[in-house]
Amino acid sequence: MKISVIVSTYNNPAYLNLVLHSLISQTDTNYEVVVADDGSSEETRQLVHSIANKSAVPVIHAWQEDLGFRLAASRNNGFRHATGDYFVFIDGDCIVRENFVARHRLLSEKGYFVTGNRILLSENFSKAIVERKDFLPHSIFDALNALRKKKINRILPLLYLPEGVINRKKDDRWQKLRGCNFAVWKEDLLRTNGFNEDFVGWGFEDSEFAVRILNAGIHRKSGNFATGVFHLYHKELKVPQEGPNWERLQFAIKEHLTRCPNGIEHLESS
Repeated sequence: MKISVIVSTYNNPAYLNLVLHSLISQTDTNYEVVVADDGSSEETRQLVHSIANKSAVPVIHAWQEDLGFRLAASRNNGFRHATGDYFVFIDGDCIVRENFVARHRLLSEKGYFVTGNRILLSENFSKAIVERKDFLPHSIFDALNALRKKKINRILPLLYLPEGVINRKKDDRWQKLRGCNFAVWKEDLLRTNGFNEDFVGWGFEDSEFAVRILNAGIHRKSGNFATGVFHLYHKELKVPQEGPNWERLQFAIKEHLTRCPNGIEHLESS
């Protein structure tokens, strides 16, 4: 089974550099990295190509024109450039551990998608890591020390508990899917037609996708205590529960949608 890791980014090469370097040195070997670029400038293109030239695994740059925030369209574009059987989605500000791909492979199971979690890094700690003045914790002792100094917000996502020790087949709430770390089979992306490109502007595109994939009969498996990522600092945006994107989410819930027309395949005009 080949895994495609889709990394969403927009004009943040300093963070993307750290993320890609964490991805090209995985313990797993049967995977590729696709940078789903929502219209970044030349600096990002040069960075991706530079890393691709020295990577043992394929690193592909899937760029689309900058027409505003179009994360759903960018992910679909990344899908079209990918060749994997199983897709892991992360954001371009999430550094992964060396066994990240291997852990997602272990958790993959037909009929399920996997939702992972994250550790939030402070603003100063993120800046220090970018400037190579500090380093991510590599042990629980290091993590406890970082937590004490308020560099990170928690340590539990660093722990690993195998299946059988905890119940990974959790409740099927769409609210549990975070766009910064989740995994889906290619066939299930095609079944739901991927991400709804009617979503323009930040907010609720991940939730609407989660609603549709659950409606399609695909269940959720928890990737907690296995696949946690380090989420570099950015200001959290709180989107009000109103407006076109919120209405699209509510429509998917009310109508029990499984597919969107304006997705991987543009089935009809939006």
